[in-house]
Amino acid sequence: MACRSVDRGLAAQRQIQQSVAGADTIVLPLDVSEPASIADFLERFRDRVGELDVLINNAGVAVLPLARTTSGHEMHLATNYLGAFALTGRLLPYFRTGGRARIVNVGSIAHRFGRLNVDDLNWERTAYHEWKAYANSKLAILNHTFELDRRLKQTGSHVEALAAHPGIAKTSISDKSPTLRPKGTLRKWYTKRMEKVVPSAYRAVRSILLAATAEDASGGDYYGPGGIFELGGDPKPARLHPQVKDAELGRRLWEVSESMTGLDFLSERQ
Repeated sequence: MACRSVDRGLAAQRQIQQSVAGADTIVLPLDVSEPASIADFLERFRDRVGELDVLINNAGVAVLPLARTTSGHEMHLATNYLGAFALTGRLLPYFRTGGRARIVNVGSIAHRFGRLNVDDLNWERTAYHEWKAYANSKLAILNHTFELDRRLKQTGSHVEALAAHPGIAKTSISDKSPTLRPKGTLRKWYTKRMEKVVPSAYRAVRSILLAATAEDASGGDYYGPGGIFELGGDPKPARLHPQVKDAELGRRLWEVSESMTGLDFLSERQ
């Protein structure tokens, strides 16, 4: 369990061990927005785990004011996409060779409202907007998923790349967003009422677990809740923004991502 907050990771570990007899879990610190943290995680993973069957890239932030990492990358881009790109590339050699192996990237309904501009991924020339930054980062991770699966297939790899989104769920992702935190009596009342109908994280995660474990799931699939507007319900194939399957955009995004992370893997230049 790779967790930005070790304390919260350990709390989740205790819940798992109480619910599943004999569960064997390891908590390792990881902040995917920081390259140094990814490098430290890789060393710990190599020493304590060593092999991998499924990687779920679930780290995410949402609707934040403009902030940048120590590498100068915009925070949504760094956490929701570039970190997953770099972590996947570094972990790819550690996938177990026998059986099926999967990489599952977590998207969002919001990706359908994004517009990916690979010439200014980092919001250096475009006026920043927190909702657009979030949507674009999720559009990037989904486009990357399909490009990753294409490149894995081209190399004959047994590793598959899939994606899924949870719809809406009761989680703490909005705690650090001034935009998403309820303000005023009416909005707080409305938020409280909505909490009664918003799916729990336990239910919302089902589409992600399906992508990770279902026998009939395969590379290039994308799942989400099957209810109205994909907000909740039983998992099924989900809708995608047209840019997600744009192969030329995927190629260009991959090249820019290699440049921004300093990491080459499955590169067309290799």
